[in-house]
Amino acid sequence: MATRVEIVAYDPNWPQRYLEIAQDLRRTLGALVIAVDHIGSTAVPDMPAKAVIDIDVTLRGLPDIAAASALLVAAGYQARGNRYDDDVWAFMLQEGEPKRRVYLCPPDNETHRRRLVFRDHLRSHADTALAYAALKANLAETYRHDGDRYTTEKTRFINAIIDREDRMTGEQSAMAKTSVTCEIRYRLKSGRLAEFEAYAQTWMTLIERHGGTHHGYFVPREKPGGVGASFPGVGEEGAGDIAVALFTFPDEPAYLSYRSDMAVDPDGMAANALYADDPPFVSYERVFLQPLTRRR
Repeated sequence: MATRVEIVAYDPNWPQRYLEIAQDLRRTLGALVIAVDHIGSTAVPDMPAKAVIDIDVTLRGLPDIAAASALLVAAGYQARGNRYDDDVWAFMLQEGEPKRRVYLCPPDNETHRRRLVFRDHLRSHADTALAYAALKANLAETYRHDGDRYTTEKTRFINAIIDREDRMTGEQSAMAKTSVTCEIRYRLKSGRLAEFEAYAQTWMTLIERHGGTHHGYFVPREKPGGVGASFPGVGEEGAGDIAVALFTFPDEPAYLSYRSDMAVDPDGMAANALYADDPPFVSYERVFLQPLTRRR
């Protein structure tokens, strides 16, 4: 039987309706539930959508599907089955406005994960949300009596966004595994080099205590005689009051762990307190670096 496609303007009441339905589902399914998530277009602010609240319910495990299904059917939901053989079971409640469609799935379900990725992308990318809204309006006009075709034709757009997000996540994950080298460049206060050297000794110890490799502090010295700029007119001599520190952590988690641990390290706290009001430098700037792979 043909399914009519009817897209309506975004209803600002949809988020509240979702919360009410989610609460009702938790009461109905009890301890079987791990998480309840608002998915689909009604979960995206300002997105036109079919007036159906779509909800994914993550259960404790696949064996709980049967018991949860029975509870939903007893509560008036119509079972729509595991249509795509992806361990996601659909249920529809036609009563009330808006209608509600509930999906049961086990933990770590791929369909559920992809739905959340797409939802979160639309929520944070207004340009993509506008493009998706325009696509839906066009498809709803073209396939107004064919809900299945309407859904199928959206798939290429949806998959492209999810695949792009997955690639970006993979790149970010790879970046997190890359070593973190930090350069800190200080502008020293006049006459306080000895204090700065004491400060430096403390931080070299602390960096290595918390898993880093400290490459040292480098303080000003006189320029070797007879040395000119390699690129005259472009290069110039820097200020003589600059010191540089350079240290490396094996990856992002190690660096972040160091930052967290330093907040409670007694020696770190003491060093910060000692120099908090009058450090031996005027200012500093920090740059994060990664190694350049040498071509062979």
